[in-house]
Amino acid sequence: MIPLMIDFTGKKVIIFGGGVVGARKARYFANEADVVVYSRSFHPEFQEIPVKTEVCNLTRDLETLRNIIHHASLVIAATSDPELNGLIESACTHEHIWCNVAAGKQGDVVLPAKISGNRYVIAVSTSGSVPAVSRLIREEIENTFPDLDDLILLGEWIRDTYRGDRTGTDSYDTVLYAALRDPETRKSLTNGMNAAQEYVQRRFAI
Repeated sequence: MIPLMIDFTGKKVIIFGGGVVGARKARYFANEADVVVYSRSFHPEFQEIPVKTEVCNLTRDLETLRNIIHHASLVIAATSDPELNGLIESACTHEHIWCNVAAGKQGDVVLPAKISGNRYVIAVSTSGSVPAVSRLIREEIENTFPDLDDLILLGEWIRDTYRGDRTGTDSYDTVLYAALRDPETRKSLTNGMNAAQEYVQRRFAI
């Protein structure tokens, strides 16, 4: 599998299944895509997720499924019935639509564990084999880099202010990498962005 970052703004995501798994998948896309969830009933979590819900008996008719998903960019089969999930995946194959399958035959899309901030998105996946490991790695990254947004902002400042075209100076990339790896840089960030910038200016003469 190849990792991609896709802008789902304005794109339709259809989810089959209104249980806990369906709710988790809906929350994953709710802030960006147009999400519609089909199910006989819905977990209470859906009351807090800004998605459209459609109450229906999920059909096993392939043609009906194809008509439902026709305009979707992504379909998620999140029912508790692996056989039904397989039919949904087959309908997606016929319509050439990407499909993620929560239980049963694996689809062609895996949703990674995701960490995001104002300036970054990090995704970790075990290709669906052991999601708990992906979650563990995500938690480790969150604990190791609680200041990641500020670190990126500082990197942007270094990029914009570094006078790397002077003869005899280190290259921009060399200075940027050294500054961001310096433990004192991150320590200074705990005192605010101004303190970090002042430290970097003194230490790396930018």
